[in-house]
Amino acid sequence: MSSASIKKIIPCNKNQLIEMVLDIENYPKFVPWCMESKIHEKKESKDLIEIKADLKVGKRFLNETYSSLILYHKEKDKILVTNIDGPLKHLN
Repeated sequence: MSSASIKKIIPCNKNQLIEMVLDIENYPKFVPWCMESKIHEKKESKDLIEIKADLKVGKRFLNETYSSLILYHKEKDKILVTNIDGPLKHLN
């Protein structure tokens, strides 16, 4: 199985980074090749934000949409992203 990994230093504090990752509706403005984003469901409780969303990624006529589940555990400051559907077999 092939895999890819990218590591980058982002000049912001932890809270800004969490806010940016959870700002899914604005991904097309700052995520390369993200053409559209749509939140289908968002639930929030005391310690958890749960989001189901789609991202359309590509260029011109070559594009794919994938669905993901995003869980943000507030107390642990931990974000987990899991693939639900789309071209990627595994996304964590």
